[in-house]
Amino acid sequence: MTSFNFITIRLGKDSIPDIKKICSSGAGVLSNVFSINVRCTQIPDNYGIGDYAFLWLGSDNNKGMPTQWKQGFKAVGCVKGVNRGKSFNDTSETIVEIVYIFHEAVNRMDILRCAPVAYYWCSSLPLIGLDDHANQTIRSMSGNAFVDLNAFFTAIDAATNHFKVDIIRIEPEFKQFFDIVLPEPRKYPFAKNLKDITIELHNPDNKQKPLHQIFYGAPGTGKSNTIKKEVDEQKKRCHRTTFHPDSDYSTFVGAYKPTMKESRITKDGVTTKEEKIIYTFCPQAFTNAYVEAWKTEEEVFLVIEEINRGNCAQIFGDLFQLLDRKNGVSEYPVEADTDLQSYLQKALADTTRTDISEDVKSGKKLILPSNLYIWATMNTSDQSLFPIDSAFKRRWEWKYIKIKNHPEENYQIKIGEEQQDWWEFIKKINEIIASMTSSADKQLGYFFCCAKDGVIDEETFVSKVIFYLWNDVFKDYGFEDASLFRYIDKEGTERDLTFPDFYDEDGEKVNTERLADFVKKVMSWKRTNAE
Repeated sequence: MTSFNFITIRLGKDSIPDIKKICSSGAGVLSNVFSINVRCTQIPDNYGIGDYAFLWLGSDNNKGMPTQWKQGFKAVGCVKGVNRGKSFNDTSETIVEIVYIFHEAVNRMDILRCAPVAYYWCSSLPLIGLDDHANQTIRSMSGNAFVDLNAFFTAIDAATNHFKVDIIRIEPEFKQFFDIVLPEPRKYPFAKNLKDITIELHNPDNKQKPLHQIFYGAPGTGKSNTIKKEVDEQKKRCHRTTFHPDSDYSTFVGAYKPTMKESRITKDGVTTKEEKIIYTFCPQAFTNAYVEAWKTEEEVFLVIEEINRGNCAQIFGDLFQLLDRKNGVSEYPVEADTDLQSYLQKALADTTRTDISEDVKSGKKLILPSNLYIWATMNTSDQSLFPIDSAFKRRWEWKYIKIKNHPEENYQIKIGEEQQDWWEFIKKINEIIASMTSSADKQLGYFFCCAKDGVIDEETFVSKVIFYLWNDVFKDYGFEDASLFRYIDKEGTERDLTFPDFYDEDGEKVNTERLADFVKKVMSWKRTNAE
């Protein structure tokens, strides 16, 4: 974990031009940084190049008169040079490159109002509401009591509602100062330092969720359910789509489509309704998720089911370039086409986020924000439908979902009056599939078949499981095991077992006896039978 050194700088009457320049500059992370030269005496000796500085706008007088600007923390900068005087009381010069400007200065009352607990744990830090003096000072943000930087970062974020997102863009390692739950001071009346208290971390392993992630595995392993638990049950903002062979850029992003518009026409005192066909841009899953992500700072998920059933290169088009992210944000913007640009310009007009550039807000440029997650599922049994190229694969994290038991579900197969444990059947049939295919791609996962009240009835079992085995597994790899795929008819003749044999002569009802016989053979199968 990277360590940092921080200082506070109060700008006073000797830096009026710099104060005005900071106040007149745009808020947020600066694309065009600029430097200021801070002159003051009695500077500490424990800071230097590379340290970060929180800049406080002080007063231009010593009489307590109001200033043109709100006094408080207004900017963050990085020390680029220090020219110390010969003695402690000599004037020194510190060059600070301004990299970030708050939308509005943050003072003691802001912090007390928005984050009183955080204020308690950082109340001894310099400039946290001390004075409005005009003299310039530089102080180190360190000490032993009530100077916790985690509390300071939390307090600033609470007072601004955008500080965390912005500051992590400047330096991702700053995330460490937010991964904490601040304890209630009344529970620890004698503690002066958070290091004396066991703190619960928001994210103990300090790992962020992957921005792009594909959950892959055999059919029925619970890939979609895994995403659902993370997204739906945590009440995240989510947009879903499913790829298929006919999916293309327009069904993923959006396109102009004809719609009916009703209008009223008054002629000769008579008002009539008239319907006209007009063309409007209809946004699809990507655009809806993109807009929502830029209009909130909460996590937004775009979930793509069966991503490999569509032609990803065709569907993503130039959006593929946006998947290269740095500090969570797309490193290489793309130009939006005219139709999409026109829609985004209206859709993003009311966003309150301060880290959105004018090019993005106007719809001209597309950039994925750091709070937009794109997660997908991939069924390995369908991986040859539209192969995903290696360049596309490299831009995703891959999460394998293994076939495993879910004893809490306790599914049972009901055949006639008998029941068979679903997991025991899965283990046996997968063993057979593995011996035939030498692969796990065609095997069955626990949730391959839906159970009603924990029971898979014989009709569902045949239409889902048996149909899949005969049409997607055994058909491709051959019916090699005579004991499994043969049966004795009523006349005592041995015959090949086909899929229609699992139904009665009319094809209306499941042949319970035939199905039970097949399941029994599966459960007693041994590998030597196939050799």
